[in-house]
Amino acid sequence: MTHKMYNPMKPALHRKAIAGRGGFTLVELLVASAGGLILMGFVAVVFSFYGRTVSENQAIIRMHDSMRSAAWKLRQDLEGITCDVKPWIRPEQDAGYFELIEGPLTDADATDVDSDPNDGIDDRKNLVADVDDVLLFTTRGNGSGFVGKHASSTIEADTAEVAWFCVQQPGPPVDGMNLYSLHRRQLLVVGYVATADFLTSASAGDSLSGSYPVVSDDYDISMRMEGVRWRANGLSDLTKRENRFLHSRNASASFPFEVGLADLQASGAFASSSSRFGEDVVIQNVLAFDVRVFDPQQAAVGYVDLGSGGAGLTGSMSPNSQISGSPTYCTWSYHYEFNGLDEDGDGVIDEGTNLLDDPDPATGLHNGAVDDSDELETKPPYSVPLRGIEIRLRCYEPQGKQVRQVTIRHAF
Repeated sequence: MTHKMYNPMKPALHRKAIAGRGGFTLVELLVASAGGLILMGFVAVVFSFYGRTVSENQAIIRMHDSMRSAAWKLRQDLEGITCDVKPWIRPEQDAGYFELIEGPLTDADATDVDSDPNDGIDDRKNLVADVDDVLLFTTRGNGSGFVGKHASSTIEADTAEVAWFCVQQPGPPVDGMNLYSLHRRQLLVVGYVATADFLTSASAGDSLSGSYPVVSDDYDISMRMEGVRWRANGLSDLTKRENRFLHSRNASASFPFEVGLADLQASGAFASSSSRFGEDVVIQNVLAFDVRVFDPQQAAVGYVDLGSGGAGLTGSMSPNSQISGSPTYCTWSYHYEFNGLDEDGDGVIDEGTNLLDDPDPATGLHNGAVDDSDELETKPPYSVPLRGIEIRLRCYEPQGKQVRQVTIRHAF
């Protein structure tokens, strides 16, 4: 039987081996912690970037959806226009109207370059362009009809007067720009409203007392003012400019009943103090709502701003047109030629329909023709049919700082 000899050095060697396999030093722990923090920071940055990208993409998708919805609604309205888009329209046709007002702004007013790199101002932020055009017309619902506010209840109709326009958004500028909201005002064309609200007294008949914008806040009904009372419009009433939306807020309005574009920014139905503020907004953060007309005489250009110059449709206003404000295309009304008023102020009433050969006001001479076109008291701003329009809706997405545009074209 053999016996192992005890070696007194082995326990020490064993303890030394164990000690050699022991914990980390302080420096190693600090280095490991720093590496872990760096890795966690990197992961946090990646997730933050990913989350921000997803959020921006969702915002852009929402903007795309809103623009498609606005474009679809505008196309639906244009498809249902009740009249032929050409002057003149007689009230007895019961056809309604179409009107386009070209504001003074154009796309050229937008700045997408820095004009002076040394002035410390980045002009490229000013992307706001043509946002002051206005579309007004009567349209049918193509079977679906329209629903509007009637005091505390609602009212329905097959036909409506609609207005498309932009209003500056309240609050501070966004990225240095005053953005706009696109509004669609819908007023039902009902002609007669036999309700207690309108039948306010036996003498008033089918009318409503009240002041603007109170009436506009409470009733989505196309109305005209007669004296101090409001009456519901029919399509025949709306062939006359004085009865249309924003043309006659009071009884003192006079021919040719021009719309002040400042009215769209004024207090009333579009102010934050209004009870219906925001109800008519179609889309926000708008950079441009640019309505252009097709000019066959400028085929190389195609669609141009009304009144932009050149021949044909976009040329200067007819010298016989009394409209002196913004360039306006209007289907006009033959009503002015036999309404018993002297619209042109020459001392002769309705000389274009009085069955007489009236003299030329400038020369005093007779041309031997009875009630020819030169004798008419009024003339539409453009006497040619409107063949088509193009609407460019451009929006800004502040979160992703992206600009998107949708184009709607419609042929008449």
